[in-house]
Amino acid sequence: MAEFWHRHRRLSITGISLLVLMVVLLVAPYLVPPGKSPNKVEIDSLVNENSQFLDIEGMSIYIEDHNPQSTRETMVFIHGFGGSSFSWRHNVSFFVGQGYRAVTLDMTGFGLSHKDFKSDHSHPAQAAIIFEIFERLSIDHAYLIGHSMGTSVMFHFADMFPEKTLGMVSVAGALNFDDSSFSMATLLGFGPFNRAGMVFLTHYENRERIRGILESAYYERQTVSDDVFDGYYYRLTHDEWHASLLAMTRDMRHNNISFKLEDMDFPTLIIWGEHDSWVTRDDIKAWKDKMPVSQFFLIHNAAHMPMEERPELFNKAVLTFIEDNQGRLNH
Repeated sequence: MAEFWHRHRRLSITGISLLVLMVVLLVAPYLVPPGKSPNKVEIDSLVNENSQFLDIEGMSIYIEDHNPQSTRETMVFIHGFGGSSFSWRHNVSFFVGQGYRAVTLDMTGFGLSHKDFKSDHSHPAQAAIIFEIFERLSIDHAYLIGHSMGTSVMFHFADMFPEKTLGMVSVAGALNFDDSSFSMATLLGFGPFNRAGMVFLTHYENRERIRGILESAYYERQTVSDDVFDGYYYRLTHDEWHASLLAMTRDMRHNNISFKLEDMDFPTLIIWGEHDSWVTRDDIKAWKDKMPVSQFFLIHNAAHMPMEERPELFNKAVLTFIEDNQGRLNH
């Protein structure tokens, strides 16, 4: 009998402990106020004369359309995680100077485009928005240039809309092949976990930490001048940035490459910086040989941002790729 009561007491204590833990998990996130929002800047100071906002499915999408009257092909630049149209500032003018039309965009959740938690921020959803941009700008087809996460969005676009794709340039391409149906990210759909994530982001991801993360993407950290950092920071943290980052984590289970890369017979240029620690050579090797029509181009003295660190070399490599491909198409 004593053993029975002892066991019953242990079960009661365990039950009470679990109840207290549940209350803490459910209530504690709401007891901590979110961190202060970053200093606001006027949107007018972040846009240029080639920019416009498109209303796509009730969302405001920021784009820049350079040289829209061009009779040459269109190039569409798709930034990576944390990036925006600002990421291509060393490249667009070069290709416009060569006579091409160049379109950049801020994907939902980034830059000056729509940010919220409820929208679908998965890569297929981003690809569908890019298709709508093609429609609004009357772009029949284009060369796609995708950086890091932008490579995944670009590949989803090419798989969904092959008729719109002339060729692809992957820059430090980050692809996910994990098709697991559940992850901790799923829990972000639950209110208290969402709130805890928001509190964490607004307190932990402050200006100094974000700068440290950005600098780690470059071979030479001093490349990130105050102007470069501000260009990224004020666009990244504009509006409901923390809500969108949580939504992207929630939706990441939809980003895996489930289609066969072997079937994607678009001419593809794969660019990688030799010191890239964010996307390694092995990461690239895991998928590049599956592309049936591909070239690999290594950029020395660069890391995850070769289009910014070695823009002259990057621009020349992309131009050669496009003009060689156009030559084959014209014959």
